[in-house]
Amino acid sequence: MALALGTSGAVRVMVEHEIAVIPHGLWVYRVDRQRSLLGGALSEGGSLFAWLRETLALTADHARLEADLGALMPDAHGLTVLPFVAGERSPGWHGEARAAITGLSLHTKPIDMVRAGLESIGYRFALLVRLAREAVPGVAEIVGSGGPLDASDVWAQIICDILGQPLRLSAETEATSRGVALLALHALGIIERLDQRPAQTAATRAPNLAHAPAYHAGAARHHRLYDLLIAAGAA
Repeated sequence: MALALGTSGAVRVMVEHEIAVIPHGLWVYRVDRQRSLLGGALSEGGSLFAWLRETLALTADHARLEADLGALMPDAHGLTVLPFVAGERSPGWHGEARAAITGLSLHTKPIDMVRAGLESIGYRFALLVRLAREAVPGVAEIVGSGGPLDASDVWAQIICDILGQPLRLSAETEATSRGVALLALHALGIIERLDQRPAQTAATRAPNLAHAPAYHAGAARHHRLYDLLIAAGAA
């Protein structure tokens, strides 16, 4: 399973069998005669991080911001964020959805809001991973790629902890373009199998299981707020 985090986000799985029914909340693209790509997409990703940093006027350099974010405990801010500054794609497809932050108090600091925003993207990824795994059982490994994962060790670890399983990070700078090139080479008969040119990977992050209870609580609040503000409003 590929987890991509750039300006937006996506979870994708390549399958070599027919998908007769598209799972609710996901999409399926036909790649070639043998393969289809199943997955879901997020409107937000690095764009949310950039929006929060600009809106909250955080002038600290990246290294300082990383250190401040990493010093915070999971969900310790008590905030609940719906990250839909550009509307929701998968799985609800509410293009009119808008972002929300609840739980603000006199003690809330800008860095708390950023941390809560990064965690909210993790909750959305976890939802897509669960749906994709239900549609394609047996997928064990998740490979992450994208500039924000390369640039932020803290965010990569947040996502890994929320998923609750190892996250293998890609070392390929252009993962999507590389995949297209492999498909072209295979179609031309230059390579027999796509796995003849395995992708380079960097470190594999392991989840900190001690953080699981905090993230479970945060995810539960996130989904309750979604049901109240987004799903109920669309009903």
